[in-house]
Amino acid sequence: MKERAILRTAILVFWTLFWGLSVVDKVIPDVQFLWVGKDFFALFIKFFGSLGLKDPLFATAALAGVSGLEAVNFALYLTALLSLRKQNEAVTNQWFFRAILASMALFSLFSIGDQVFGDRFQLLEHGLFWLILLASWIVFKHVEFPDSPTYAWTPTTVTRSAIVAGMLLTALTAVSIWSFSSDTFANVDTAVHGKEVTEGVYKFDFPFLADKMVWEKTMNAFKEAHPELKVRYVYTGPSELNSKKKTHLLLYVFTELK
Repeated sequence: MKERAILRTAILVFWTLFWGLSVVDKVIPDVQFLWVGKDFFALFIKFFGSLGLKDPLFATAALAGVSGLEAVNFALYLTALLSLRKQNEAVTNQWFFRAILASMALFSLFSIGDQVFGDRFQLLEHGLFWLILLASWIVFKHVEFPDSPTYAWTPTTVTRSAIVAGMLLTALTAVSIWSFSSDTFANVDTAVHGKEVTEGVYKFDFPFLADKMVWEKTMNAFKEAHPELKVRYVYTGPSELNSKKKTHLLLYVFTELK
């Protein structure tokens, strides 16, 4: 396979998976077994709430629109990838250009939204993606390898050894991840028990993957266990107190007698 063909295939596979998994992340927004999705609906609620638009209809419509546009991008890249497999270069270039143009338009829309909502970190991220899309088009369409050799996929002894070692490491890693996920996944649906660190103050050490559902169950269980107490306020521990547990959340609940 020629170098140019390898790069073109890699570019199309990357962007096809990028948009496909992005759509999946909208369909599965919460934490699932072997999947940690992002709650985009809560994020959109926060964004529109900052503008005074607290009706969830705005966030729902915006999220549905974005998901639809991402699905269109996925379809465009997939069409270009299938055309490349058929070795139809003219059709591949045509569909890839449409996909790049649609993606750049979508990231431009994201950038405008970032400025409106004041999210400067996301603005930087979306701006970088816009430039990466432009670079992808330049490499895909205009970079030539006139004297590039044809690579034959005939494995040597060293290659076979590397493949076997890679497969063993991959299998070992997969088993380790699967075991860790099986042992810790219950944390996403289990209430956390607090520890009284001083009179009227309880500390809750939330594990990795714990979300708002765990917090609600934790507070309900705490109120049932301590009907004589009234929660005054909740304090989130600063990062300095959490330095050894970067993926955990530390909360303090201050209470008083009813």
